[in-house]
Amino acid sequence: MGNAGAGHAVKTALVVLSSKAQLFDMAGLRNLIQHSYPDCAVFFISTSGDALGVKAPDHVDLLIDFTPPGARQGKFFAWRLRGRATRAIGRESGWFVRKSRYDKVYNDSADLDRPRDYLESERWAQRKVLELAGVPVVRQGGVTADRSKDIALELPPLMK
Repeated sequence: MGNAGAGHAVKTALVVLSSKAQLFDMAGLRNLIQHSYPDCAVFFISTSGDALGVKAPDHVDLLIDFTPPGARQGKFFAWRLRGRATRAIGRESGWFVRKSRYDKVYNDSADLDRPRDYLESERWAQRKVLELAGVPVVRQGGVTADRSKDIALELPPLMK
């Protein structure tokens, strides 16, 4: 299913959550990643490096870094993260380290199809990063209006 761990099974994944906006909650991300990589243990950290929940092991098979451009973090944060992972996927965020050290990088500014609205743009970028990591994300349609009270009025009268 997933291809980020091509050549070996992905048993552990470390996800760096965005400090600006997050499309999925931790349970939703865990579910998506485990659907692509069954039996994978998923760990989360903030862009400052703090563990969110259970602390991750020192070495992981897959790193998914949602850190957006302009996020505040240590100068060598991405460098240290890359040292912990067999495969690293992330976003281009200004430091040359990600582009040169990560295996796959999504570049926000080079994507001309990216929506201009800030939150929609974040959703777009995070989906693209997940796709690069081999985690497919199916976009769901919008919620339609509740018509439960109108439908009965539109039905033909019952025959006697």
